[in-house]
Amino acid sequence: MNNLTLFILGLVLYTPACFSKNSNPGGEKKCFSQKLNPSYPCCEGDVVVYVDKDGEWGVENGNWCGIGGVIDSCFSVALGYPCCESSCNVYYTDNDGEWGVENGNWCGLKDSCNSPTDLVLKDPSFDFAFLKMENKKKNMLYSPLSIEYALKMLQEGANGNTYSEINKIVGNEELPKYISLDKNLSLANGLFIRNTYSEYVKPSYVSTLRDKFYAEVVEDEFNDASNVNEWIEDKTLGIIKDMLRDDIVQNPRTSLILVNALAMDMKWAYPFRDESTHGRTFYKENGQEIEATTLSTTISANGVSYYKDDDLTVLTMDLKKYSEFQFEFVAIMPKNENLSSFVEKVTREQIDEIDEKLISSYDERDGIYIRIPKFKFQYDLELKKDLINLGVNDAFSPIKADLKKIADPEDPDKKLYVGDALHKADIEFSEEGIKAAAVTVIIIMAAGAAPGPRREPQPVNVIIDKPFMFMIRDKNTKNIWFTGTVYEPNLWEDDWEAYEPSYGY
Repeated sequence: MNNLTLFILGLVLYTPACFSKNSNPGGEKKCFSQKLNPSYPCCEGDVVVYVDKDGEWGVENGNWCGIGGVIDSCFSVALGYPCCESSCNVYYTDNDGEWGVENGNWCGLKDSCNSPTDLVLKDPSFDFAFLKMENKKKNMLYSPLSIEYALKMLQEGANGNTYSEINKIVGNEELPKYISLDKNLSLANGLFIRNTYSEYVKPSYVSTLRDKFYAEVVEDEFNDASNVNEWIEDKTLGIIKDMLRDDIVQNPRTSLILVNALAMDMKWAYPFRDESTHGRTFYKENGQEIEATTLSTTISANGVSYYKDDDLTVLTMDLKKYSEFQFEFVAIMPKNENLSSFVEKVTREQIDEIDEKLISSYDERDGIYIRIPKFKFQYDLELKKDLINLGVNDAFSPIKADLKKIADPEDPDKKLYVGDALHKADIEFSEEGIKAAAVTVIIIMAAGAAPGPRREPQPVNVIIDKPFMFMIRDKNTKNIWFTGTVYEPNLWEDDWEAYEPSYGY
């Protein structure tokens, strides 16, 4: 590296005097080693015998002990250059490490730029952010969890500002692990690598995806999209087919493809009966009335709850429990404002408040009477555009993208950036249950009731007959697998023949 190369003739242990004294004299000693796992005591003295990335170490009574606070150090100090103090932007990388520029001078990036230790939580607005950005008054569906998984896998390969921009929206906490259940539940991560680029991909990145995300890693010639599409179809329980076009995969710059796919095919804990499905009026946002295929039932059970006030009607219904996983469907219908206006303002805090107000149908003397329309649709999210609007910019720039944790080739034409981000989701809501699937693809390119007296029952009416927002979530963790809106349910004129009674002659 020009003006930075030093010939080191021997091993020099460089220990600035300002780091060699305990920072808390006269009181209880505190030091970096107490926070490690396993933890080590603080030294009573300040004789340094060893230095590593955690800090300065001494030995007392035959045991290791820590000296001083945590050192946010950098490799360049030993080479005679300061650490970068205000930025993690990488301008050059050599065998010594990653270099930045401050005040016109070279500086070394601190260890903390690439090894974040502080827990950063996901932006609380993330789950509904895409709902707001694509609030176009039409049926919509996506999976916040799928998008988060894909971004987390990309984040593992990012450095500097590219890492920071992703970290601001998804944080660095670990995601929950879900075990796929044969034909009912699936969650899978994959990394497809062009065989001619595989020599540049760092084994450490591949290992991280396998260890943290149970990712399947596949080398492929990228002759067409068939292998990736077949993998996606399998992992979405056959629901999503032909996700990628051949030309996307065949593009000679396409080097890696990150994929998250998830799906569910689950029955209701309390199914609807076909004979109770009829055409009912549904009031569209533009004032038009249509006859929608509408499910109905009267029920009293702990797995079905509701909430009603002057502004909202809310319905939650449990899906059947599979293994240890319990999912629920949540419908939220605003009464006095359009759904599009409600979506603009909805927050996780508001959903949490609604959760606190839910009433079990089991607690109502006569249960509750439900009407809700049937729906089936597919939606393609404008994911790249939305992520850029959320502040993820550098990853999509051939110049600014810093994905050196994935690959760091010397040839600048092989430098990686994200060429595209895609998301598709599909849902079918019926008498039996819910079938839903979503896939997120990141294309990484090279730069080139109780008994009582007999009376007429009066169940609480929970009628969903206007556009509504919905979620499908893990009932225990509240992780949202799917969220969306329904403006146009199935039309009764298209479905009624399927519900005509059959007399067998």
